[in-house]
Amino acid sequence: MWSNDNFILAPKEIKKARRRLLVSFIFVFSVFLGIFSQILSFPFQEKSKLLLANQLANSVGRAKIIDRNNNILAINVPAWTMYADPIEVLEPIKTAAFLHNLMPEKDLNFLNKKLSLKKRFVEIDRVTSPKRYQTIFNSGITGIHFLKIQARIYPKGDLASHILGNVSKDGEGLAGIERHFDTALKSSEKPVKLTIDSNIQYILQSEIKKQINFFDADAGAGVVLNIQNGEVLGLSSFPSFDVNYFGEASEKEIFNRATFASYDMGSTFKLINTAIALDSGKVNLKDKFDTTKPLYIGKHKVDDFRYLKRPANVAEILINSSNIGSALIAEKVGAKIQKNYFDLLELTKKADLPLLEVSKPIFNEKWTKSNSMTASYGYGLAVSPIQLASAVACIFNNGDFIKPKLIVDNKETVKKRVFSEKTSHLMRKLARAVVTHPDGSGKKSDAFGYFVGGKTGTAEMINSNGGFQKHSNLSSFVGAFPINNPQYLITVLIENPKPQIEKLNHHFTTGGQVAAPVVKEIVKKIAPILNIHPVVTDLPKIEQSLKLEILSNKVRLTNASL
Repeated sequence: MWSNDNFILAPKEIKKARRRLLVSFIFVFSVFLGIFSQILSFPFQEKSKLLLANQLANSVGRAKIIDRNNNILAINVPAWTMYADPIEVLEPIKTAAFLHNLMPEKDLNFLNKKLSLKKRFVEIDRVTSPKRYQTIFNSGITGIHFLKIQARIYPKGDLASHILGNVSKDGEGLAGIERHFDTALKSSEKPVKLTIDSNIQYILQSEIKKQINFFDADAGAGVVLNIQNGEVLGLSSFPSFDVNYFGEASEKEIFNRATFASYDMGSTFKLINTAIALDSGKVNLKDKFDTTKPLYIGKHKVDDFRYLKRPANVAEILINSSNIGSALIAEKVGAKIQKNYFDLLELTKKADLPLLEVSKPIFNEKWTKSNSMTASYGYGLAVSPIQLASAVACIFNNGDFIKPKLIVDNKETVKKRVFSEKTSHLMRKLARAVVTHPDGSGKKSDAFGYFVGGKTGTAEMINSNGGFQKHSNLSSFVGAFPINNPQYLITVLIENPKPQIEKLNHHFTTGGQVAAPVVKEIVKKIAPILNIHPVVTDLPKIEQSLKLEILSNKVRLTNASL
């Protein structure tokens, strides 16, 4: 035998044989070591597999979200998650092809890769339909398994999507009501009941979408509000998205313009400016202001589309939507008094809503004289549509401010007096005159028999640099009905509508031409749902009660389409 000491003297054949034996030993040892380590890993792989399975199976127990009429808006339903155990898959390529044929939305390469992984648990389809489950279950293919889970389903698709929000794959609330009430939804079987009426919500969304398409506009928003208790019956933002496919929605679709966007509202703010002026006692309805020439605030020129031929009183200024007149009224009232009213109307703080997506108003904290004058006609205080709606609702609701609410509860409605009843009654007449007077800009909102009263708005959109876009309007209308006894308020905003000369024979894209007609259609369609019937027999009598004698001597309209 050749010992280690004299092995160097051994023949070459002996040396070669020994090296081969050593290599063989290492190879066999490696094989056994691999098998042994695999055996040892089985409990850990199985534990990991069970852990992932339990995470899916335990994502249950989330309460429903329903509308005010108990219609289901969000619900958990039994479903299956499909997963693979690649070690059990005998023919990965054939299995991948079979699954791809059954689920064409799943990429074949994706399936091949998944089935080739060295894992015990690979998710193939988070939520599998009963048909797929039955087909695969009966196919006899190996390595494909199912877990019974609870899937979050939104039966009405994009209806109220910006309010509902959505949940993650693990059932965690990510946005909207789903996020705000995440703990309550997971810990209780009691549904979260919204103030939203699904029928009204559908009409609001449909009419806004229709007008956006007609005017080739960029976006829009709308609110339907119960004036007397603050309940939001409809809240729309467009473009919208199907909540069931939240992951496929773009940022533009997800953005909630009704609560999270801040706009310079333009002439709709003249309602608020007029109410403040009259209620403060600083201005009388008959007081006249020189609207025959431009007004300068420092270097800033305040202009009207056309100048009135003579000084106008407060009513005429509102009816004719005069920027110059509104600024002069605000100057007489004073910045301090105006800001105090804005605070009371909660226009200078975030709306109190159970949503994460609520914006802060944008304004100059110092609130100078120039800020006050520009705010009088809707520039310099950017607020959300829901804030505009609740502020104007206060004006019509005997002067009582009520916070907007999205959740049905048994709590007593809390009211805060801002304006006197006298001011409120006078503002109702003025708002009706905006719709019915020959010089009024809101004529296209007049739904016959329902006594709509409100105000149009046309503001230049703000660009990314903070400047105004000269040919890009925010067209809006805010109004209530029936204005002689206000019950409900509607706000509609359309972003950047384009002129439709061929369709309409004019180029106007103002609030009176774009947003007011939408409100008219919404009123006609939601009034029967709200049990409000058109009044025809008493129409002259009611119109007479809303008439303002001070407007009998007509001032020709300067800009009817504002």
